[in-house]
Amino acid sequence: MPQSNGLKFKHTIVGTSFTLPPEPARLRRSGTVTVNVTATPGVPSGDVMPVAPSPAPLPMAPEAAPPVEVFNAERPEVLSSAAAKTTLMRWTDTRAIVPVNEIRSASYVLEEVELPVDVDPRLVMLWDHASAQARAFRLLRHRLLSQGDPRVLVVTSAEAGEGKTTCAANLALALADETMSRVLLVEGNLRRPALADLFGFEPADSFVRRLVDQRDASPPYAVAGVRGTRLHVAALPMTRPREARFDRLLLGVTLQELRSAYDYVVIDAAAVLESADVNVAGECADGVILVARAEMSHKSALEQAKLALHPARLAGVVVLDT
Repeated sequence: MPQSNGLKFKHTIVGTSFTLPPEPARLRRSGTVTVNVTATPGVPSGDVMPVAPSPAPLPMAPEAAPPVEVFNAERPEVLSSAAAKTTLMRWTDTRAIVPVNEIRSASYVLEEVELPVDVDPRLVMLWDHASAQARAFRLLRHRLLSQGDPRVLVVTSAEAGEGKTTCAANLALALADETMSRVLLVEGNLRRPALADLFGFEPADSFVRRLVDQRDASPPYAVAGVRGTRLHVAALPMTRPREARFDRLLLGVTLQELRSAYDYVVIDAAAVLESADVNVAGECADGVILVARAEMSHKSALEQAKLALHPARLAGVVVLDT
């Protein structure tokens, strides 16, 4: 994303509830950090603290909304094929607990996705399940649980290229890491679909295509099962007509049906300042997570995105380290 001469995200955002520490060193590349950032007017920001395997609870002001965690999701070092395969197999040992086909009739698994050994390194929950980055996504999962456990979440950013797909996919994998959780990751960026490329497959079909192309919201809904996980993905081919858009009524009906089949639905939406589809998805969801990138996202863009998302419930902000 082109850089601007204006204020960067590392500065305090005046006039909004999003406040970050002013010191650039607080969001350094070398370590994983967490920052308490809330979306509630009048609630002060928290302190910066290192992420530990068992982090102490963050202090909160009286009557303050629980925070959404801000964390480092730095691209991990590329592992060798053997190491990646070993890590991946350790994580897939749990799939026998809940077979991927054991799901209610509102959806059905059209195809099984076999993850490659050289899985995309942005999927830190698969690259290294015990890494600091993976632990940060699990910590984000716990922060959401403390906010009332929203079941349908929209993940977006102010502008393109700020890491919203990375956040949405890893959050969905972290939610699916729970023993009995059934999780669906939905492609919500109709202009620039990215989930199929991220998981390394070409979708045969999905209910999202039927929803936007045929205006058909009737169940059952076709999804792809990611082999070795409890995650289902509704992806779109990379090449799609740019004029496609979501219908508010049809998407609302679909998400209501999917609530009976999944414990969590995570929608990887378009950027707020790029498409109005995120507003449609946000009004049908329980909460919206706004993703920003350290030393890249800008104050003015985040302010515009916050205003544009209203009246959807903004659960909080996630900052990805560059």
